Amino acid sequence: MLLNMQFDQEASKIAGKLIFSCPDYELRQEEITQLKKDKLVRYIQEELLPEKIPCQILMFLEHPTKAKIICFNPNFIMPESIFENYFLNQDIIEQCKKNG
Repeated sequence: MLLNMQFDQEASKIAGKLIFSCPDYELRQEEITQLKKDKLVRYIQEELLPEKIPCQILMFLEHPTKAKIICFNPNFIMPESIFENYFLNQDIIEQCKKNG
């Protein structure tokens, strides 16, 4: 996964931490599978997701060695099959509730 992020000066000033954004990104199913293998996400059935999910990405630099990355798209509707099994898709359902 290669992200081309832009520094968001205004948001960084408000939040008091470095914030970067990527306004247009297509998250691919293979990337989600790799994130799962790397144990960065745990409970996602990636085969139920579409091949590509258009999204925006925000990255908050929490510490010099730790960043929080949020992928979101409030206009994208997750397939109903994702919500049928809460336990297996817990990570993505919780993130949808928080970030859209």
